Order: sequence, then C-alpha cells, then structure tokens
Amino acid sequence: MRPKSSQTLEEWEAVPIAVPLADAGEAAGIRRAWTPIRVPWHWQLEDAFVAYEGIVLYRCRFAHGKPPEGAMLSLRFEGVYYAARIWLNGVYLGDHEGYFSAFEFDVTDMITTTSENELLAEVFSPEESDENDRQTIGGVWARWDGMAPHINPGGIFKEVSLVVDRGVRIRSLAATADNTGRGVAHVDLYSRYSLRARLVGRIRPLGFEAQGVEFQREVRVEKGENRYEIGFRLPDVRVWSTWDRGEQPLYELVLSCEGAEERARFGATTVELRDWKVYLNGERIFLRGINYLPSDAYPARATAECLRADASLVREVGMNAVRVHAHVSDREFYEACDELGLLVLQDFPLQWTHRRSILGPAVTQAGEMARTLRGNPSVGIYLAHDEPFFVAPPEKWSPLGLLRTAAEVLSPRWMLWQRRVLDPAVVREISEEDDSRPVIDAAGHPLTTNHLYFGWYYGKFRDLERAVKVFPGFSRLPTEYGAQALPDPESLEEIWPSGTRPDWSVLSLNYRLQVQRMARYVPWRGDRVAYSRESQRYQAEVLKHATELFRRRKYRPTGGTFAFMLNDPAPAVSWSVVDWRRRPKIAYETLLDAMRPVLICAEYPKERYSVGERISLPLFVINDLSQELGMVDWSWELFLGGSSAARGGGGTRVPKDSVVRIGEAVATLSASGSAVLRLRLSGEEGPLSNEYEFLVSQAGAHAHRGPSARGE
Repeated sequence: MRPKSSQTLEEWEAVPIAVPLADAGEAAGIRRAWTPIRVPWHWQLEDAFVAYEGIVLYRCRFAHGKPPEGAMLSLRFEGVYYAARIWLNGVYLGDHEGYFSAFEFDVTDMITTTSENELLAEVFSPEESDENDRQTIGGVWARWDGMAPHINPGGIFKEVSLVVDRGVRIRSLAATADNTGRGVAHVDLYSRYSLRARLVGRIRPLGFEAQGVEFQREVRVEKGENRYEIGFRLPDVRVWSTWDRGEQPLYELVLSCEGAEERARFGATTVELRDWKVYLNGERIFLRGINYLPSDAYPARATAECLRADASLVREVGMNAVRVHAHVSDREFYEACDELGLLVLQDFPLQWTHRRSILGPAVTQAGEMARTLRGNPSVGIYLAHDEPFFVAPPEKWSPLGLLRTAAEVLSPRWMLWQRRVLDPAVVREISEEDDSRPVIDAAGHPLTTNHLYFGWYYGKFRDLERAVKVFPGFSRLPTEYGAQALPDPESLEEIWPSGTRPDWSVLSLNYRLQVQRMARYVPWRGDRVAYSRESQRYQAEVLKHATELFRRRKYRPTGGTFAFMLNDPAPAVSWSVVDWRRRPKIAYETLLDAMRPVLICAEYPKERYSVGERISLPLFVINDLSQELGMVDWSWELFLGGSSAARGGGGTRVPKDSVVRIGEAVATLSASGSAVLRLRLSGEEGPLSNEYEFLVSQAGAHAHRGPSARGE
C-alpha cells in the first residue's frame, strides 16, 4: 500500500545508551558523539556498532513544509527490531514491540513547519543469553542454535516516513474469501474527528476474465482508531490452490473513503485440518514441504528478488508447501507463494521457553501477525509455538538436561506454563483476528507435529521406520527431520580456508556445526573436501529415507511432511540443503526426486546384505495429484558390481491421490560388492526414476561403507 504523498526520513545519527531515557530532554545531555547511521539498516552492519546488543538512540532532524489545509500527518515505521519508544519535538508518542508489523502515530499537531523537527527513536534489541530464558519474541533471532549467537538484527531496518492524508486514513486493508466466494474486507481507519463516511469497494480479477464486484457501506467513524469488516460475494469464484492441484487466481480490492484509497490483493480458498490431515477447498491434500529460515540474518539485506528466489527454490524442487520457521518473513515472500501455489505453514516466532513477562507482548504480536498475513491465500495454517519445552543445544547437553527435556516433552499440558497459559492465549488471539484458518498450538509434540531427528540427535536413520511402525502416531504431521552437512568447497572456503586444520571451537560457536553429532555419523578423516562430500551424502540419505517413508504412509496416518531445512540465513554448517550463497547441497537434488508429486519408490533397503541372502523389497507408486495416472509401466533392475543381476516390471493403474503397492523387487544376492536397485516409471507424467545403493559382503565380513545417496 502506498500513501497519496509521503516524505521518507533518511538522515539519521545514533548513539548507544546504557539505560532507557526518562524523557526526551535527557538526549540533549548525552556526552558521547552521535554517529551517522543508515536507515533502513541494522546497527551491527555499521562500523561503530559491530557486535553491539542493547539500546541505541536514533535521532533524525528534518524540515517539513506546511501541509494542505485540513490534512493529517502520520509518522509511520515499517519495521523496527525489536522494540521502540518514539518522541517528536520532545513529545512522547508511544512505543511498539515486535519486528514484523508496521506502526504509526498521528503527528499532525506536533510537526513544526517554521523550524527543524527532531525525532528520537530509542530502539531496544537485547542480548539473549540463555535459550530457555528468552525476553523477546524473536524466534530464530533469539538464541537459536542454527545462527551465530552474536548476530542481532537490532535497528530501524525498514523505511520511516511522514504520510499526508485528507479526511481519514486507511491504516490497513486486507480481504479474505473462501472457496464458495463469500468474502470479508478488513479495514482499519483512523480519523481525527467523528464523522459519517462511505466506504466504497471495487474488486476485480487479476489476469483473468470474471465479473467484478462493487460494494459500499455508510459508517460512523469515531475519533481515533476504527475497525470494520464488510462482507461481499464473488460470483463464479475461481479458487486458489497449490500448483499441483489447480490454479492460483488472485483478485484485487480497491477501497476508498473520503478521498483516501488503498489496494489489497487476495485469493479465495478454504483450509481445514481434520485429524492432522489438510483439506484444501474441501479436498484432502498431502503437504510436501520444507522449513524456511530468514533469507538473511539481517533482513534489511533481503531484497525482493532474493525473497522471491527462495520461494522458487521450494517450488522448483517439487514441493507444494513451506513452513516459515520461527519467524515472519517479508511481504514479497508471501506474495511469491501466492503466485507459485505454495501453501504456507506459518510459525509465530515463539521458540523454546520464555520468561512469563512475555505473555502480554506475545498476545499483542500474535494478533498483529494474523492481521498482516490474513490477506495472503497461501498462508494456510498458523503454528503458535515451536518446541514449547526446555531445549539445550548438544554442546550444553547433560544427563539432567536431557531428562528435563524428555519429561517436558511427555508431560501433560497443565504442568507447563508455556502450554497451559502462553500457547492457548496466542492461539485464541490469532483465531480472533483470523478465524478463516486452522491454528496449531505447537510444533514438536510426539503424537502430532513431531520432530524426528533419527540419524542425528538419536539412533540411526533407519530406526525411524521401526519407530513409526510401533508408534504410528509419531508420523501424523512431521514438521522437522534431517541432519547437518557442510557446504561445498567454494562456500566452505569463507569459514574454513583450504590448507588449514579444522578449528572445531570456531566452527561450533560461530558457524553452528554440532561437532559431536557430526563425528558420530560422519567422522573427520583429515580431508576437508571429502569431509564436505561425505556429510552431504549422509544428509541426503537421511532426508531421502524419511521423506519416502512419510509419503508411503500418506493419510495412514501422515498428513504431510516438512524437511529441515531449506536455507542458511548466514554462513553456517547446518541442516540446510542450500547454503548462504544458495549453492545447493546433494540433498537438494535428492529432494527433487523424493518430493515430486509422482514418486516410484521401494521400502528402504538395509545398509548391508550378505552374499546368498535373498532380498524382497516392496515397490510403490505414490500419486499426490488430483487426477489418476491411468496405466503406467514400471520396472526395476538390480546391479551388482556394475552388472545387471536381476530385473522385473509390469503395468498398473494408479488412482488419484493414492499410494499403490505395485509389486516387489525379489532377487538372490550372488556376489559381493556395491549394489544398486534402480526403479523406473513411465506414463503420462513422463519417465521417472529412483535408485538405492547398498553393500553386499561375504558372511562375517565387516567392510566399511561411507554415507551414500543419489545425486553424488
């Protein structure tokens, strides 16, 4: 939304302060030198404030011409991390907490046009010293174990402007509509006077032919803030869907009131959650997704092109969903998801445990998040809290700490303040602001939104299959699974130069490598390039195994799957499948096969077999599309030592949205060495393939086998 006229405030200076101001007059007594500072930007990216965390006082002096007669002036902040208190010409305007929503003040009576104006913004972004005693709702920026602890995005990181309006101001506008065409326009107005006004709305389709809609309503506008909801109906509605299930038609609402006008884009869709399965426009859909982290650790650096490119990375790998993990992204990312047909599982940025003083701010910010995002049809489900229990990164593990985590994970809701008080309050607030979407209370619950790090935090990755057979509820809606991997040598050069020995403490503290976990699964053998390659191959195999397993269990009981994770916000050794330079790891190519809508796969083979052993691996075709595949031809071939040892195949009809067992790969392993099972599928969707590697050894032999996965 762009105002009719505005003045961007760009000339700023700043100074760190130890304690909050008592009043604006204290600023004149500051003896330290004020330093020019960029706005919008982050103070840690300025030489004078590198690594600083705490309170920074910003000052902007500006002139402003005389506004038109009867005009209203609003001072608008598009985004401040994390909290701010604002003064203009010595008058305290108010405060705001939370980084992802804009805020503004009526300053009509405070602006001087005869001399210079002075704007003060006291910005607070503290150090979070403990993962389980958080004082901010910062999500991944509040001491997350995948980002260096010194990174703090404090600052005025979005535009600050003076906006001129006449009569009334439309502070926010959004529209929602369901798959029947019933819609609601959500309007926030501000006025300096009480008056009668007419709201006039015009809706038009964007990029397709359809009948437009017009509506109007006479309203009583009170002095100050006003909120309205106005119903409308879209005739012959075209519904928004994920890219693999339909189209992504979008509409535009233009709303005017007493000379003010704003625009909002929206789509028509309905999302329901029934027994942890997602229904999109009344039809069940399996979600194939991944966790998305901030595009950049310092979000002012995240350009619109970068945000849209990240959404494209999800779409290009064949996924239809994305979990925005423990943060709220920028408008451009959600708009890209609208256009690309990606369903968003949106986290509220609560992660792990917090001080009880967080309750009030959490409720307020939860409502702001819902108001900000409800107009995006791609935002399908809200999630209130990521892992609402005691969590310690591996370098802080202790028997007592692990016992506490296990106890809190398994404890009933009433035992934990986070789950008994905080999460229900956040869920209620989100639902009150946006009742058109489901809200999940938390991620990480064992029998619902489980986090299944088999092969990283515990056990071997093949243990996952045995676990979900014994406890089927473990795989209802997995929202995290994966393993860390090093980036490729070109990116790795930035954090671990070639020709140097690994500095494990630096790699752990600054770049978040979980050294002991990696050593358990991918040992260091003295070769940096080989270490990177082996860790990537291992990560790829972990993700391939789990993704295929969850997809084979589609709706029985699994409703979707979200791998961890897409990207790095900063240089890191993490669970990402593309690094901070967006260079893909092997796992990205592996997910390109494992996440496509149509998949041919086998029950995962063991790591090692003996010569003379007979294998019998069930084969499946998974179709996530809303149309049947018809008759498809499939085949399998087993290679031992590079030579074909057995083969088979057949033809099968594959219904829509189904998992079909098509046969078995049966063979006796007659020789030792490397083995590859290769699967092929041909039909209307084109030729598809998949393959699995394993070892065959003489009975009693224990030859070492390194990690492997397709895409090497």
